[in-house]
Amino acid sequence: MGITLDTAKKMLSAGKKEARKLGILCSIAIVDDNGWLVALHRMDGALIPTADIARDKAWTAAVFKMPSSTVGQFGNPSSPGSGFNTQNWNDRLTTIPGGLPVESDSEVIGAVGVCGGTPEQDVNVCKAAMEAIHD
Repeated sequence: MGITLDTAKKMLSAGKKEARKLGILCSIAIVDDNGWLVALHRMDGALIPTADIARDKAWTAAVFKMPSSTVGQFGNPSSPGSGFNTQNWNDRLTTIPGGLPVESDSEVIGAVGVCGGTPEQDVNVCKAAMEAIHD
């Protein structure tokens, strides 16, 4: 099972509900297992860069099959030669919290990325969006 547009819409709806509950304006990106965008929603009033950052977080979580914040374990991205950075990788990679892989039957089928709140709030919105798959 992959992430369909209908599934992504349910995830976006649940994520927006959680964001409103937390009192934040954010962007939510849903990608497939290869990191390709399935759906993106920038809430009215959310800062414009949040859309790209949410997509980057989702892409990172999907292709590495782990939370975006965990990718930093491979090295310090701010130190040349000792880890990932945009000079030796690409402009989508991020280690900012708020990107989580979406699993089904222990297999990563995509990811969700959120940007607009604190790192903890972004992760909470991700988790709420993922719960929509199981409802």
